[in-house]
Amino acid sequence: MKNIDWHLLTRELLEGMFLSQQELADRCNVSQQSISNWKNRTRNPGIYAKKELVDLAKKEGIDLKKYETDPAREVISRYLEMNKGRELVRLFDLYAKMSRSQRMKLLKYANSLAKGK
Repeated sequence: MKNIDWHLLTRELLEGMFLSQQELADRCNVSQQSISNWKNRTRNPGIYAKKELVDLAKKEGIDLKKYETDPAREVISRYLEMNKGRELVRLFDLYAKMSRSQRMKLLKYANSLAKGK
């Protein structure tokens, strides 16, 4: 199984199927607190629960490719979450110092990440 963003998949299942956390917990044979932990990125599901989530997503016609993670993107995201304000200012300073061609390369890459390529 490829790297899946379990947080986003859990939210999609809860919202898309109009399930309560307890209802999803019952389907995955886990506690409601486990669902809350997955939803809030406190923990990831165990192997059995991952299989249940994937099976449920497939049954609902959810494209799991949308939830595959890019390890480089994850590292950058975690870093920025921990250093939000300071790093955002730094990022804009660096962007301002880039040449036009460097900016275009960066924007093309960011666009490919946003589209999930």
